[in-house]
Amino acid sequence: MGNRTVAIIGGGPAGLAAARLIKLGDPRAQVAVYERSDASGETFGFGVGLTESTMSNMAAADPVTADRLREASHDGHSLVLRTGDREVELHGARNLAIGRAVLLEVLTKSALEVGVDIRLGAKTGIDDIEADVIIAADGARSAVRERFADELGASVSYGSLHFMWCGTDFAVDDANFTWRTRGDATFVVHAYPYADDRSTFLIETDDHSFRAAGLDRFADETPAGESDERSLALLEDVFTEELGGRKLLANRTRWAQFPTVSLDRWSIGKVVLIGDAAHTAHYTIGSGTKLALEDAIALARALSEHEDVAEAFAAYEAARRPYVSRFKHLAARSQNWWSSFRERTAEAPERIALSYMTRAGNLGLEHYAAEYPQVAAVALRELGEAPVAAPGTVDDWVLSRPLEVPGLSAPRRELPAGRLDGADAVRAEWTGGEVWGPAHDDLVAALRGAGAPVVVLGGPSSPTDVGARIDLAERVRWAGKTVVVEIPVALRSEGAAAVGAGRADAVVTVG
Repeated sequence: MGNRTVAIIGGGPAGLAAARLIKLGDPRAQVAVYERSDASGETFGFGVGLTESTMSNMAAADPVTADRLREASHDGHSLVLRTGDREVELHGARNLAIGRAVLLEVLTKSALEVGVDIRLGAKTGIDDIEADVIIAADGARSAVRERFADELGASVSYGSLHFMWCGTDFAVDDANFTWRTRGDATFVVHAYPYADDRSTFLIETDDHSFRAAGLDRFADETPAGESDERSLALLEDVFTEELGGRKLLANRTRWAQFPTVSLDRWSIGKVVLIGDAAHTAHYTIGSGTKLALEDAIALARALSEHEDVAEAFAAYEAARRPYVSRFKHLAARSQNWWSSFRERTAEAPERIALSYMTRAGNLGLEHYAAEYPQVAAVALRELGEAPVAAPGTVDDWVLSRPLEVPGLSAPRRELPAGRLDGADAVRAEWTGGEVWGPAHDDLVAALRGAGAPVVVLGGPSSPTDVGARIDLAERVRWAGKTVVVEIPVALRSEGAAAVGAGRADAVVTVG
């Protein structure tokens, strides 16, 4: 490769991991990282999650760093849903978390050991750098992406939820989520331990609650660069039981709305984007650090295998885009679910648990019932006594349940194509979007106002499109309609989960 020069803008997980891996793959390369902050203590955030699949990928690419990350992480905690004095386990002890500052320390040490030049406090722009390869790892608010927005086909959309990253000075027993109300406002907390004496305490609320609690005024009046102390005080009061009367830890902590970043292409000329600079996926599936590290692995591999930079960038994007697209789809559905959480709080905890675990479409009823049969049995009870102890039967059982709802009577909930021909039903096509946001209020109002009692939702057969209309089905069903969703036979299990979790009344399998 010769003495290839590589400049990396951004000293977060993606940039630091890429720097070391590129040096490991090509020791002659001259690699420099430009990070605008001048000390790791200035880093934002508290703890971040790491998945076992990411750790396996890191171990294969860089076993030394992987071992260091695992040693510095907090592991072995379960994920539970808590409401009042009730607790429902969502999955077992397979979570791994690490403090963001510790993560950066580990990655910095590993990069320095192989000769990476790390320049802290370097407020360096794209025009100030001369290198054979320029890697933009400057995060969700990437200045490099903004500079080339038109050429890259960049788009950024913001979710309707408001969230705030906080911390605590104690470790919660398990990763958990719970909610509290204050007047007409609902607040949800996602908490997980990342050290023996620290936890992340991520709080979110819907837009109605945000304004009902007066938080919009607090946010507007908080000076730039400072924490929103009035919101923090209110949240400490709301979650006083969960906090044990302690204060929340803050670091320029204020309300935000999640930016979903998408690009038509991930590179232009000698510039390539990785991590949040190239794509974001909603935090509720814990994929930000995962995707950043795995991007770094793929880009370093591509650069080691291709002398031509354009070929390397093309190989990197070809390897990563399908995987990232899948995670963005899962994250979008998870974001939709959380955007509507205010409407879910009256459900039984087991019902919420089943809905939560199947929300993104990557976990079916069969899997969850096999792992937590008692929870699944309670969640499905309105359909009857589910055969949760018999593996491989739950999907069939759910779809075989008789249907007696306004406008539709059928012996089972899996309807053959043509079954609704001539029925008193209105049909709608749907392909995507955040269905719980105000942008789609008019659509839901139109379907609610339709004279027919039954709404049939159809559209393309891709998993993304099917998932989008299942999410819409739930909102329309909550509006008082009987909803039937068309799904391809290949996604029948997702249809069963939609019926079992109450997102749809029935499905029509096609193809």
